[in-house]
Amino acid sequence: MIYNQGMGYKPKKGLAHREIDGSVYIVDAAGSRLHRLNGTGSFIWKNLASGKTPGSIAAALRKEFEVSGEEASADTEDFIRELEKAGLVEEK
Repeated sequence: MIYNQGMGYKPKKGLAHREIDGSVYIVDAAGSRLHRLNGTGSFIWKNLASGKTPGSIAAALRKEFEVSGEEASADTEDFIRELEKAGLVEEK
C-alpha cells in the first residue's frame, strides 16, 4: 500500500522546475544540482506539484501508462521515496 492515501507531498520550497520536450528538469540551486526526470517521473512530479495525493497519482498513472494498480502504486511510492532522499519533496 502506498503511504497514507490522504497524505500529500509537495515540491520543497526554493526549487524551480520546467518541462522541456516532455521531461521535467528540477533546479535545486541550494544544493547546486539539476535533476532530469523521465516520462514517468515527470508525470508523478507534475501531479505532486498540482497537489494530488500519492493514491490519486497512482490511479492516474495506471490509466496513463496502462499498467496494473500494483505496479502504479509501487512506482509512485518508489519515486516519492527517491524524491525524499534527494531532498526535493516534503510533506504538506
